[in-house]
Amino acid sequence: MNDIELKNVSKSFGERQVWDAFSCTFKAGEITCIEGASGCGKTTLLRLIAGIEQPDSGTVTGVPERIAFVFQEDRLCEDFSARSNLRFVCGSSKTKAELSAHLKELGLDAGSHQPVRTFSGGMKRRVAIARAICFDADCILLDEPFQGLDAELKQSVMDYVLRYTKGKTVICVTHDHSEAEYLGGRTILFPPSDNLT
Repeated sequence: MNDIELKNVSKSFGERQVWDAFSCTFKAGEITCIEGASGCGKTTLLRLIAGIEQPDSGTVTGVPERIAFVFQEDRLCEDFSARSNLRFVCGSSKTKAELSAHLKELGLDAGSHQPVRTFSGGMKRRVAIARAICFDADCILLDEPFQGLDAELKQSVMDYVLRYTKGKTVICVTHDHSEAEYLGGRTILFPPSDNLT
């Protein structure tokens, strides 16, 4: 697994320039938290790494083939159950018992057969996180993954993420410094004052 490297990346949307010759390295197998206010380009950075957006100039290299993305929106299959949402991304790579265990760890086992459209926002968020974890990717991109969770629940979900991402490259966007501190690893403040390696 390689480091993910952005070299001299520039990106604009119409007249709005988000990045100008930005360079940064994300170390393989480590957690990096990106912290900053709304609108400073954090989500755009994740989308560039995921290949959803393309840079206007510069390069993004070292991104592994298997990546998982927890978007700010849950993006679940609303008519599917929680377990079926997990099965949708992991296929036969995990048993029914394993999927149930993931849901149980996140306090979702009681409603695992119900369509997720009936879930609360916090429950949907946990399904979205479990789905990304169960995909068993080499790199996991998290865009404000813990929004909408109360303090006690947030800590247990962060523990779950830490437990299942050991040795993986994790890039987590947050505006909450306490989340970055809890997850550990490296923290990058956005907008950055200069290029980062």
